[in-house]
Amino acid sequence: MQFERNRRGSGDINITPLIDMVFLLLIFFLLTSSFIIDRGIKINLPKAVSSETAQDNRITVAIDSAGAVFVDNEPLLIESLLDKLKKAYSEKETKTVYLKADKRNSVDILVHVMDIIKQSGSEKINLITEPKQKINKVDQQ
Repeated sequence: MQFERNRRGSGDINITPLIDMVFLLLIFFLLTSSFIIDRGIKINLPKAVSSETAQDNRITVAIDSAGAVFVDNEPLLIESLLDKLKKAYSEKETKTVYLKADKRNSVDILVHVMDIIKQSGSEKINLITEPKQKINKVDQQ
């Protein structure tokens, strides 16, 4: 009597499903990540080591090098800033204002705009800066 041997398949592993899952994960992370890109106003922001990425649903007030004021990339006169901010608070349901000002601006215009933001009822003002490279002690020597 002849017994059948246990036949094993080849030792190859089919990696096609693994590759499919890797591509699906890659597509998922690319689509769900948020890319914050501010365009439109040319502002040289000051640099800071403690810079953080801001959230999407925000009220942004910008001051360019000429002193022109923008709210959410829309130009406006400084006299109408108070009304525009109050309207933005009701639309965006936040009272936090992100302020970005060109580093060549005078402190006078910056303080004036910050005063208007406080008068409008803002709970918090965050200054937007660019990330600054950290200096290592090894590089200094």
